[in-house]
Amino acid sequence: MIGESVNFMIIGMSVVFAFLVIMVLVLKAQGKLINYFIASKNDSSTTSISNENEVTDAKKVAIISAAVKHHIEKNSKN
Repeated sequence: MIGESVNFMIIGMSVVFAFLVIMVLVLKAQGKLINYFIASKNDSSTTSISNENEVTDAKKVAIISAAVKHHIEKNSKN
């Protein structure tokens, strides 16, 4: 009886492991496939989006640094 349960446990764990391995491989293939089609579709618009992101990032950095400077000045007077 214990031998049958150990056998059943090993078979069950093997099935789950095989399913997880197959799922990881399918998801990796799906990711590569999606990146291939999206990258080929958006090649021309990528440069304009990256330039907009750089401007937005520079504005965010300026705003954050101004807020930190204001906070330091406000708290250093006390």
